[in-house]
Formats: sequence, structure tokens, C-alpha cells
Amino acid sequence: MNKLLSSLVCVAAACAPATVPSSTGPVDVSESGVGVSAPPQVAPIGPNESGEVDLGGVLVPDPRALRARGVTVEPRSRSLVTAATKTPANLGGRVDTLSMLSAGQMKSLGSRRVARAYPVPGVAGMYTITLNNTGSGWQETFLLQVPAVPATTPSPLLVCFHKFGVSQNDILTRTTFFQEAQARNWFCVAPLGAAQVSFSSLESQINVRAVLDYVTGVFNIDRSRVYGAGFSMGGGSVTSYAARHLDPNGLLFAAIANHTGGVALPHTYANEPDDADADDNVPNFGDNLEVPDILDFWYGGAPQTNAFAYLRCSMMDLDPLTGAVAPGTNMARNLAHVPILNWLAAGDPMVYLYEQTDEFQKHIQHQNTQNTLVIAPGTVHSWNTLDETAVCNWLAQFTLQLPSQGSLLADQDGSWLRFQVHQDQAGDFTPFTWNAVVATNRLTLSATRNLQSLTVDTAGLGLAAGSTLSVELSTVDATGDEVVLTGYAQAPSSVLRDGQPASATFDGQLHTVRIVETDALPHVWTLVP
Repeated sequence: MNKLLSSLVCVAAACAPATVPSSTGPVDVSESGVGVSAPPQVAPIGPNESGEVDLGGVLVPDPRALRARGVTVEPRSRSLVTAATKTPANLGGRVDTLSMLSAGQMKSLGSRRVARAYPVPGVAGMYTITLNNTGSGWQETFLLQVPAVPATTPSPLLVCFHKFGVSQNDILTRTTFFQEAQARNWFCVAPLGAAQVSFSSLESQINVRAVLDYVTGVFNIDRSRVYGAGFSMGGGSVTSYAARHLDPNGLLFAAIANHTGGVALPHTYANEPDDADADDNVPNFGDNLEVPDILDFWYGGAPQTNAFAYLRCSMMDLDPLTGAVAPGTNMARNLAHVPILNWLAAGDPMVYLYEQTDEFQKHIQHQNTQNTLVIAPGTVHSWNTLDETAVCNWLAQFTLQLPSQGSLLADQDGSWLRFQVHQDQAGDFTPFTWNAVVATNRLTLSATRNLQSLTVDTAGLGLAAGSTLSVELSTVDATGDEVVLTGYAQAPSSVLRDGQPASATFDGQLHTVRIVETDALPHVWTLVP
């Protein structure tokens, strides 16, 4: 039994003895999700079977087995987000499809993810895997290269993002990243990202997250050595994903490489031609679309009318006329702790993408002394101008380092490094600057806006709830903030605000202390054990 099939069965069937198809056939598994206590059983598919797959107690009619018995069954497309029935195949993707599932079966399936794995013919250790019910409404397909190392050995992971208009096979056919990963005993993943023309969309990022959750649930990934690389549209994808996924309980990139990436989507919109013809989507959905049309599709209109949607998936707002970077909306600040290799071809004909990466490098060069710019020979916009060996050598230097200070820009509720953000208002940014000084057991939170509450992983920042802790707060909007400090086994003996007695709320079950600031002025709170 090859390694991937064995690993998939172990995850799906709790390593119970199981029969699997031959190495050239698919394996259907249901991944255990959050809140699922017992992994589901895997039922292999064969022409003599009943045509049902047992997905954790849900019997799913399988059209392949039925067709083998002469029964024709057309799959029913189902988008888990919109319940849409259209399949926008001309964008290079498919909506989530779980053939023949009823609403009751979908409910019973819950958060478990259904996957199908095919070995790639002629490539040892490589598999094409399709994920359904990703949570985005779009099906996901990705390539996975498994290193020849013991299952108990944690190995690094390289995640590669393809260019515009092609599938995940772009990484296999036009780069040597899979060979580089194999030579280094790394895992390597190439996600589709929902569609061939996804432009860092939220849907594509949800799918990439599903891929990484799935791979880490099956294999022993060295979480301190997860790397990313992308070209053109994929350069925008790798940078945006890295900046928006900062939950320490998930996968964070230790270093990334951007080759001439589309890192400023409004700038891309302004520089790509649009004939505005009436033939858009005629005769089929996705026909005759230019880049601005595709961006309209993912982001709900033009940047002028929906700026936040674009900027939350960009590194910066680069003015197409002046070349200036607008302050206050740059997601690039979230990558201050991540070394970035920006790679350009000197004569790249995609001038506006060259400008984006060049300005991106200038914008971030002060953030991290390890950021690097390479301008290589070349007059084409192609993977061919990139040296994959040099890129992997550069990435391999780094392990994940979480910062003790920084400036973050949250675009939604969730975990952002050591902080859990809850916004005042969705659909807008929440910036904040922070500094944890372990020597003095002091946390400074400043320049906050659109922040309702911030839960602090006190111990994760190296601060001690068992000692006197100082918290300095200030905001840039008209309201104060609520700050929840974790790690308190008992209530503080006293709480001071600017040296005067103040009140705080202790939660003995959650082991938290909540302080509520009432105005935007700077104040220092002191919690005495």
C-alpha cells in the first residue's frame, strides 16, 4: 500500500484494517472536521458493489459504480454558499459537487470534508486530490508531492500558486518546484485555488485553507517550515494568503517568494484593458471576459465602488496615476515578520506587474532586514525567468518566527497572531499597533480603530499573568476598547487605571480578566496579582 493511500485510510478509518483500490484508482475519504469525534469509515468503490459510499454513517450513491452497472446518473451541482446550480467552468473551476446527496445527508456529513485522491501516472509520490464541500461554494483540486521519509518525521511544506488562466498543473509542467521539494524531502502542494482565474479572491483563499488543513490533518508537516511561492496572479495569491492567515493554531508561512505578482488589485484593474462589449458571458457564462470583468465577478464590482473588497486581498493600494501607496490600507504590514523574496525579470513586458512588485519591495524593505529583491535577466513574463533552486535555497534558511511587536491590519473577526479580534463593524479594516515587553511585563496597544474587543494570548506573548501586568491603551477613533487578558487562574487583587482604583471583570471558567476603556485617550491599566 503506497504512503498516501495508507495515510488517507488511517485518517478516515482511525487506522483500522481496510481494503483500498489499486494504486491507479481513486480513494474516497471523508476528513474528520472540527467537532467530529469519530473518524468515518472508508468504503472502496468497485463495479460489483452497491454503489454507495459510507461517509461517517451517510450512504452516498456513487455514480461511477452505478454507471458500471449500466445505470446513468447525472451529478447534481450544489454550492454550499449560494445553492447556485450554474457551473462557471469558463473561469476554470467548478462549484462544490456531492453527487446525489440529499439535504439530510449533507447535514449528517457535517464538517467532514470529502476527498478523492488519484496517483499521478509516472510520478512517484505525487497525487491529484479533489476536495468537495470546501466551504467556499467551489470545488478544489490540488497536486500533492509526498516525500520519501518516515511518517514520524516532520517535513517542511512548500505551497506553490499558479499563474493566470491555468490549473495547478502549471507548477508540474512549467516549474521544477516538485523536483526541488522531492530532493529536499519536502512536501509540496499546488492548489487550484477555486478557479484558474481567481485573483486572490476570498473563495480561492478558503479553498487553499481547506487544502492546507487537509494535508496537515493527514501528514506530519513541520509547521515551523512552511514556505510559499507564486508567479504573476499566483504572486498576489501567496502574499495575500500569508497576510490574511495569521492564526498560530493554523499554518503560517515562514517565508515566501513572489515572482512579479499582482499584489495591488485596484492597480491591476486600472491597467488591464476592457472592451466593455455586450458579448461578455455570451453564449456561455465566462465567455469573452477581460481581466476587469473577472475582477468584477470575484469582488462584486469595480474598485471605485467596492474598495474594501479589493484592498483586503491586496498588499497595498497603489495609485495607477501617481504610483503613490495609500496609507492605512496596506495588508503588507501583516508580513513584517515574514521574510519575502521578490523576483523580477529585467525586461518583463508586463510593465504594470513589474511596477507592482518593485513598489511592493520598496514599501516593505524597512519591515524586515531579510527581505530580498532579485532582478534577473529576461524579456518574457514567464516562470522561466525564475531559478527554482535559488528560491528554495533562500526559503530553506528560515523558520517561523512570531514577533513581539508590530502593526496589524485585520479585515475580519478572527485570530491575528496572538490576538483575537472582534470588530465594531464588519466590512472595514481594524488596525492596531502592539508591543509586548517581557522584561517589564508590559503590553502597549495603540492606534486602534473599528475595534470592539481584543482578546490577548498573554502567555503566548511571553507576558506573565502571575506578576504585575501593565496594559497601555489608546485609540484613533472616538471610542474606547475592550481588552480581554487570558491566563488568569484567579482574580487580580487590585486593578488600577492611571494609578487610580478601577473595576475589571474576572471569569473563573475562562481564566480571563476583562478591562473596558471608555475613551480614546492614552491610559495605563495595572493588574496586580
